[in-house]
Amino acid sequence: MQVGKVVEVWRYPVKSMGGEAVAQALVDAGGLAGDRHWAVIDGDAREIRSAKRWPELLGYVARYVGGSTPATDAYAAAVIPVEIVGPDGRILHSAAADRDAELSAWLQRAVRLSPRAPAHDRDHYRLAHSRTPESTAAEMDLQAHEAPPDFSLMSDAAAVFMQDLADCATPPGSYVDAFPLHLMSRNALAWLRARSGLDTDVRRFRPNLLIDIDGAGAQPGEDAWLGWHLAIGEARLRIDSRTVRCAMPGRAQPQFGLAAQPTLARAMVEHGARQLGVNVIVEQAGVIRAGDAIARVG
Repeated sequence: MQVGKVVEVWRYPVKSMGGEAVAQALVDAGGLAGDRHWAVIDGDAREIRSAKRWPELLGYVARYVGGSTPATDAYAAAVIPVEIVGPDGRILHSAAADRDAELSAWLQRAVRLSPRAPAHDRDHYRLAHSRTPESTAAEMDLQAHEAPPDFSLMSDAAAVFMQDLADCATPPGSYVDAFPLHLMSRNALAWLRARSGLDTDVRRFRPNLLIDIDGAGAQPGEDAWLGWHLAIGEARLRIDSRTVRCAMPGRAQPQFGLAAQPTLARAMVEHGARQLGVNVIVEQAGVIRAGDAIARVG
């Protein structure tokens, strides 16, 4: 039974930087090919950084050189180079010998640009300092009276990811926050926009798959898909859980002309219990294309 259609396919070559829409991409258990294969490492703390703590990263856009697409299992020796476009239009190539010095100058702090490491290299992903209630509150934009999300209510798959995140910045072997694939509907974006009066440009929410849901109107129809198995192109996916949102959607993204919206996180709390979009598990690898029909199977 057809339930929707893929509108856009997105990948983000460098964690927390602007990404690029592509016509098609391979997905497998590791996520979408080319997605978050690079990250900025704090040169002092030796820790993976994201725009949750360093919002200025959203002022940069990353793309693969020549539009190339790396394999999903490519690690340090095989990662395809990227280029980063700075706020002033200057371009930094990852293959440049002075890339870390140049990026450090841009960000005005000591950093290095690093490709993913294999999952067994846990030290690469380890936090320099354990998470604290204060650091979690800052990343999630929690109010003084607001409790953090109760992750104990999430799925078994989410519980595994959360165990990794107890002492790692991201799940080892990946630079994604938790799940390998994120799906969101234009219906959900329209729903939040209608209720909040705020801009809900998809680039604020950074999904891999932007879809239209048949017959849902301006409603987050994907919320009803939890546990569903979907066929999209050659791939088979399972909708695992709703996506808990942090403060990042409200950050400014000057490269895309997106102004800061400090109240966006509050709007998601008020109207959607801080959840928007869904987390996805890839059960069968395959290519997904913009325009592909989405069918419920199984």
